[in-house]
Amino acid sequence: MNRKTATVLIICLLLVAVSVLGFTLAKTLRSQVPVLGDYSPGSYNDEEETEPETKKIKVDYQRLAYDLTQSQGKEITHLMLERAGALTSSLLKEELDAGTLSQERFREITGYTLNAFTDKYGTMKSRDMGDNGTDSFTLGFTGDINFTETGYVMTHAYNMPNRVLDCIDETFQSEMRSADIMLINNEFPYTDRGSRQVDKKYTFRAKPENVKYLNELGVDIVSLANNHTYDYGYESFVDTLSTLRDAGITYVGAGMTASEANAPVTMLMNGYKIAYIACSGVEDPIKTPVATETSCGIMGSYDNGEAAREAVEKAKAESDYVIVFPHWGFENTTQLTSAQISNSRKWIDAGAHAVIGCHAHILQGMDYYKGAPVAYGLGNFWFNTRDVYTVLYKLIISPSGIEVKLVPGRQAHSETFYLDSESERRSLYNKIISWSPNNNVAISDDGTVTEKKYDG
Repeated sequence: MNRKTATVLIICLLLVAVSVLGFTLAKTLRSQVPVLGDYSPGSYNDEEETEPETKKIKVDYQRLAYDLTQSQGKEITHLMLERAGALTSSLLKEELDAGTLSQERFREITGYTLNAFTDKYGTMKSRDMGDNGTDSFTLGFTGDINFTETGYVMTHAYNMPNRVLDCIDETFQSEMRSADIMLINNEFPYTDRGSRQVDKKYTFRAKPENVKYLNELGVDIVSLANNHTYDYGYESFVDTLSTLRDAGITYVGAGMTASEANAPVTMLMNGYKIAYIACSGVEDPIKTPVATETSCGIMGSYDNGEAAREAVEKAKAESDYVIVFPHWGFENTTQLTSAQISNSRKWIDAGAHAVIGCHAHILQGMDYYKGAPVAYGLGNFWFNTRDVYTVLYKLIISPSGIEVKLVPGRQAHSETFYLDSESERRSLYNKIISWSPNNNVAISDDGTVTEKKYDG
């Protein structure tokens, strides 16, 4: 081997040795450094830096359900407790074991009264309106609203840039939207179908798309228990139910069977359960059908209010507050019928917390019976071209009781105005007091309605 060949061989051996050494060193270094995709939190930490695993809450739901039922006097199932969650259930168990679980504490822990809890996590039939973050909530009510296409207030609305919103005072719109639950009397069907009832003097019909105005005004629930819901027959009736459902508006006092029409409609607010019942008994002869177990229609009160009384009794056993909304009395008079007085008392005796009526198209008087407020007629809210007084009626419910407040207005020139004049508001309040049958109502300048007390 010559010197040149030997030199080349030595150089090659040196290169191989360097390569092997470099590969070994790189492999060693890579083993000490996490590569992309392999790293996970904690894999490179000491044991003391790792967060301890959260201890799982174990609850014997079946045993707790039995104990709660025995303690609280209302059936609570293990399924309800599972839906409410382990943390809530364990807190209930702690209070139960300590013997400190009152119904007030039950609501503090769960966020719901017993009635509302068993609905929220049991039957799940009620619409939950949430919690407004205060210790009180407001139920709002107005009388008749009419979106029929021609000859009435919609004719005026179609000439306004914002349609219906330009026809109802901003004060009323604000009050309606701020109410936690807002109910109006929906005295017409939503439909493009059906045939007009030829034996009726007045018939109404609105385009289904007009339901959007209820959403814009903040309406949550409507009464269909009135004498115009069936004005265009069966098709108009079923279209109305489906239109309201599709718009997310709850309806009461009507249905495809008596079981639906007569059933209390319930909503949850601030953890309380409120039941609404609506009925009508104003037609002679009856042109708007009363629902039966085999046919659709409204809830009637032609039976001296007995069906409504039964509904109130059922609602009282399952709800925290019961409101009855009847369509009753004679039109265009402040004189009450005997049925208005007797039925309101019958329903309050059965458990209603308030009775709020309409149909007369004008305001009527107010009353108290056994501490429960009665408004015999709210009048038109936005219904026709007449010039009449109106009010938005509010029940403000808090731990101290139920407060009644009026927002006074006037329907005139196809619009509804708030009464800005203090003297006109006072004049209206005095009129309402004079129309009240038992002289037991007082209305302060700010619209607060109270029961007038007499010494002795």
